[in-house]
Amino acid sequence: MKKIFLVAVICMFSSALFAQLSSPINFGLHAGLVSTKTDADTGSFADVKEKADNGMMIGAFLRVNLNKWYLQPELNYVSRKSQLEVLGESYDIKTKSLDIPILLGYKIVKLPAFKLRAFAGPVASFKIDDSFKSTLGEVDEDFNGAVWNAKVGAGVDVWKLTLDVDYEFGLSDVSSEFLKKNKMVNVTLGFKIF
Repeated sequence: MKKIFLVAVICMFSSALFAQLSSPINFGLHAGLVSTKTDADTGSFADVKEKADNGMMIGAFLRVNLNKWYLQPELNYVSRKSQLEVLGESYDIKTKSLDIPILLGYKIVKLPAFKLRAFAGPVASFKIDDSFKSTLGEVDEDFNGAVWNAKVGAGVDVWKLTLDVDYEFGLSDVSSEFLKKNKMVNVTLGFKIF
């Protein structure tokens, strides 16, 4: 009987110690869908239709938990697509970038196996590749090497799975000519490795 009691006490203390020593940092991978719409400065053209198109993103995140608050830097590869229609002519815009969001979040609901979160923060986006094509061929557009965006969103964590939905909007122009700011809706699914 004494041995069972001793084992139970050791288990309680070791689990309490493990809970105190568990890391407040989570690392994970995520991927998702990116729906992008690009604003354009068409000058005197009134017949312009801006259309959203779907792209993808894949990346990693590091979440530093501070009780109900958290700081989450990310490193994401993002492929964006959008379309413009000017006077019946269709244009496809494609960009590939390395995005670095720094998000500040708050856990609205914080249970052991479930969390409901809200977050916001800036995004630095560095161009890897771009194209601006019409049905007639490539269009010369001077894309900026880096742009600033901001995002605001919400997410849920269930055990080690994460699901985030956010709205990202441009703070700086995509190019110095025709194309202006991006507006994006992102839906990502992730897995916390630790």
